[in-house]
Amino acid sequence: MTVAKLSRRAVDVIDSRLWHHLALGVHPACAIAAYKDGELVVDMWGGEIGSGDGSKVSADTLFSVWSCGKPMAAACLWVLKERGKVDWDDLVGDIWPGYGINGKASTTVRHVLTHQAGVPTTPAAITEMAAGGKADRATVVSVMESAEAEFEPGSAIEYHSMTFGFFVVELVQRISGQSFEDFFQAEVAGPLGLVDTTYALDAKRMPRLARLTSMPDFTDPSLAELGNSELFKFNPSPGGNGTSTARDLARFYSVLVHDGSVDGEQWLSAETIADVTALHAEGIGPVSGSEYKFGLGLQLAKEGPGRMGDAPSPRVFGHGGVGSCISWGDPGLKAGVAIVTSGMQPDEVNDPRLQMFSQLVKEALSG
Repeated sequence: MTVAKLSRRAVDVIDSRLWHHLALGVHPACAIAAYKDGELVVDMWGGEIGSGDGSKVSADTLFSVWSCGKPMAAACLWVLKERGKVDWDDLVGDIWPGYGINGKASTTVRHVLTHQAGVPTTPAAITEMAAGGKADRATVVSVMESAEAEFEPGSAIEYHSMTFGFFVVELVQRISGQSFEDFFQAEVAGPLGLVDTTYALDAKRMPRLARLTSMPDFTDPSLAELGNSELFKFNPSPGGNGTSTARDLARFYSVLVHDGSVDGEQWLSAETIADVTALHAEGIGPVSGSEYKFGLGLQLAKEGPGRMGDAPSPRVFGHGGVGSCISWGDPGLKAGVAIVTSGMQPDEVNDPRLQMFSQLVKEALSG
């Protein structure tokens, strides 16, 4: 691990806390990475992979990153927007014929990326299909087309946990003419050097995956089982099925905080990056009661303590993953950070833990 330009004390604290948490059994495995000024300066990992043979986490262990994968998937649409293939206020129904019915006619691409599309609940028919061990794109398309809007698109914000991914896959495929995974690898992962990020894991790489574990008191123990399943991991559903590493996640945000520049090459324009990381929608969810602040596929830091640290600036942006992980970028620090674990915890345990690690990394990067 490189420690130049860092606070040695803060780095030592991060290291000791990581191993202390592993010893306590807070989670089975953890990895922490941070880029500063385009350089990987924090790179830590530890724990057991959970494969049943006692294998330890290594530098190339893969993690299920849940919704931390949403911004990287949304980046496919950022690319298409910059190329003039789509505009944020284009109607989804114009791109996806058959979608704009049952109260959904006014849905725009912007609504999708800001969780205002009006269909936050995963339709029961899709959940039942998955429970039956099937993953069929045609069924997902048909069910989403026939779904009724739960509120008028654009009138409210409510987190679209899995339906976000259904939208992004379908929009990218219809606009680009390529499969979602092929487009993502060619236009996002490849140019950014995200060597271990995928929404279509395969049997060859499956042994490298740290298996999710539902920790005591986690509200939905079945989520870990779902997250470990080949059905979920192998079939693109970027609302939550992404596989990545702390290194890749941190690198993604490093590119964003450097205005779209990666290794001296311009991936996207500074104007596009400024647009997608700016505030596009905020409010309180009418059902969840949660407070939301969204860019285009990204969460923006809220005031006060949170998973992105004790008091992040309004320009800090990122995304969390249910019960397990956080990744974020800070333009002021020119830093990209990711903290990923394999233990799924309730929010009252998970949020303070990630807040603590995020703040320690921020202190380390601040020198």
